[in-house]
Amino acid sequence: MENKVTLSAPEIDNYIHRLGNIHYRLFNNDTTYDDESYKLIDQFYERIKCIQHKEDHGAKFWTLWFKANRGPIEDFGDFEEYKLSGEIDSLEQFEQLWHMYYPDEEVWHEIRVGEDNGYRWIILHHQMVIEVDPNKSHKDWPQDIRDFVQWLLYALDECIELLKKGTYYDLVDKQLPPELKVGTIKRIDYWNAYPEEREAFFKDIEDADVNRAIKLMQEQPSYEDFSDRIPSMTANEFYRICSLGYKANRYEYIDLPPKDQYYRHADGRDDGLQQIDGDSPEAFHDWLNDMKRLGGHPWEVCRGGNSTHITLRVAEDENGYYLFLAGSAVWRTIETLKFYLALKDEGLPVFIMDANELTARLKGEERIGIVPDGVIPKYCSSWFPGEKIISFMNLDSEDKEKILPFITWQPIEHFRLIEESEHGDPV
Repeated sequence: MENKVTLSAPEIDNYIHRLGNIHYRLFNNDTTYDDESYKLIDQFYERIKCIQHKEDHGAKFWTLWFKANRGPIEDFGDFEEYKLSGEIDSLEQFEQLWHMYYPDEEVWHEIRVGEDNGYRWIILHHQMVIEVDPNKSHKDWPQDIRDFVQWLLYALDECIELLKKGTYYDLVDKQLPPELKVGTIKRIDYWNAYPEEREAFFKDIEDADVNRAIKLMQEQPSYEDFSDRIPSMTANEFYRICSLGYKANRYEYIDLPPKDQYYRHADGRDDGLQQIDGDSPEAFHDWLNDMKRLGGHPWEVCRGGNSTHITLRVAEDENGYYLFLAGSAVWRTIETLKFYLALKDEGLPVFIMDANELTARLKGEERIGIVPDGVIPKYCSSWFPGEKIISFMNLDSEDKEKILPFITWQPIEHFRLIEESEHGDPV
């Protein structure tokens, strides 16, 4: 290959940051690449075809690991600019900052390459960096990314040579940092390594209540067999039920009327619940079954993020009403359990979601999913096929030694070279 280009890890990270923020397909941005960059992308895809692809819903994909050197400190940044920003005062501090961001002389990157009916994408360190849409004009705001693609070609050639020698995956298995791997750890092992985390988790609940919650969740029937019902429901009764959970958690404003407590603590987008007659069972029934009721969050009774709020949903069938309670975020587990116990103490038919997983969490038997650096540890269930994992974390690179012996790692997915027949054709 002519004009081989090697980039240092900081230079690659600069490309990842810049190209990862374009997302022209998602946001209809007109940014594309120049003609020479597209030619190099074509070369990259032609060259990777000597490695056997895998398929997902008809799309071809490859997953490989590329390595880059840390490079000189000049690639990291300009000393004078850092000093002018006030982040550092001396060359010694500048070097310390450089080593903090790049502690190792070599840096690994996971690269995911895909192709589907002419549409192409390259994901580096979990960021979309190259995207080629055959239906899009290549003339709008073209960017010159030749150096970056030439580095990709150079790294791919190195990978192919190691695959030919049969040493590539031995190298990956031995040198890949744990921060970039996928695995699980039992919560009790995590707590034993970080006892302060266990103490913080249980600090707002008594052991007796933990044991009672475990017993109730273990005795909870399956959803199909959950038959207890409330014969009638109104908006004011729903507010009153919510107030039981607020009181159990010692929230603010519990001296206010239940309806006011709800609007202090819930999401607020109630789909018009506060507009109906609060004492009318008929009004609540009609509101609940109004199929035009869209876009609200009336059941988000303890507001939070998409994965961190607590839900209390009212459901109805021909036998009456019942309640679904959900709140499996780790830092909201105890709040959810105290909410649950308060409703159970009231004799209400409440079905708690993820009962098995929450029980395992309380007993320390839950497996925590460890996802690579660069992956936000939320909604990561797809990283753990065949397992029910509802709690995720990134590995703390500064304090990982405490838990490394207790982690079960997923094997690295292998991609082999395509063998050639006697006539030189791929088989």
